[in-house]
Amino acid sequence: MRALVIAGSANNQLAEERHGDALMRAGKLYAPDHLINAAGVINISYEGPDYDRERALAHVSRIEDTMSTVFHRAKIENIPTNLAADHIAEERFRRSTEG
Repeated sequence: MRALVIAGSANNQLAEERHGDALMRAGKLYAPDHLINAAGVINISYEGPDYDRERALAHVSRIEDTMSTVFHRAKIENIPTNLAADHIAEERFRRSTEG
């Protein structure tokens, strides 16, 4: 594969988790599809009678920061970006359900 970055717009670009490791070893940067495709789901979460386009767009704009966090964590921990993204998502979910 000659591509340096894998950033597909379809879901499940990696058939198996181990493929993220293979891409990392090959020096390819993988942008997790569930992250780069998050804008649609984020926008839907704001839909309804009180839809606030500016709030939805502000939330969507944070995808870039999250992607940077994923890339940084993957580099620091020497893990594939798909695992870094999963770890971050799991941590955020745990924080949101702690009460």
